[in-house]
Amino acid sequence: MGRWGYRVFEGDNDIDVACAIKCPYGTGKDNDLRLVRMVNQTDMMAPPEVREFYKTSEYREELDAIIMSTREKLDTGLGDQLFTTYRALEHEDQGKYRVIIVGALMMRAGARIQQADLDHLRELAEGFAGRHGYVSPIAEDGFRHVGKVQFLAALDHYEAGTPRDFGEPSCFQCGKIKADIG
Repeated sequence: MGRWGYRVFEGDNDIDVACAIKCPYGTGKDNDLRLVRMVNQTDMMAPPEVREFYKTSEYREELDAIIMSTREKLDTGLGDQLFTTYRALEHEDQGKYRVIIVGALMMRAGARIQQADLDHLRELAEGFAGRHGYVSPIAEDGFRHVGKVQFLAALDHYEAGTPRDFGEPSCFQCGKIKADIG
């Protein structure tokens, strides 16, 4: 499918990177937080009844519970470990962008993020060109301009304990959402 929007998590690459992020906790067979579950579902290939479910208050409550539970686990130190793990892998293909997606998922949960990690996320994001318009899905390797300004605005306005919804409409020029404007 490629890309259905220009913001963070509105393209297959972002979702693929998020799906590949492992955040193990506890013991047992299913011990991965599966952080990508916090991203709002927009799968247009899903059957109509599934797409309708994503619009219900029942799904909203389920998503809110997932976000709160994830934040509680990340705030035990897992979030810091996650940054340490993936910052050490920045040299890999898409390693820097993967750290950005880790940061976006942490902000989505409203988890605590150390100031050094916030500063590093800004440095990484500013290093991406932020392409405008069409890019072949094969060449997709980071932000579109709109996603870049959205992510930078999220960093500017981030407050631990307040989940950041990257699916919320944001300004294509400055990246701010309604809550940022006041």
